[in-house]
Amino acid sequence: MRRISPAMPADLKRTNQAIDHLRAARDLLRQAGCPRAAAATMRALASAEGARRHVDHRITRSRT
Repeated sequence: MRRISPAMPADLKRTNQAIDHLRAARDLLRQAGCPRAAAATMRALASAEGARRHVDHRITRSRT
């Protein structure tokens, strides 16, 4: 199996914080009536959630 760089639990905490901030930004942009900016934020949120899954995988693989 290919070597993967290890991740720390702090990396997971940071990605979760980023996701929380993006969700807050999305909600505020919707309230402000900025649909294009809200849509861009939703795409960024999807990417950040993928990054969180990747960090989860890195943490799991670095333990074994």
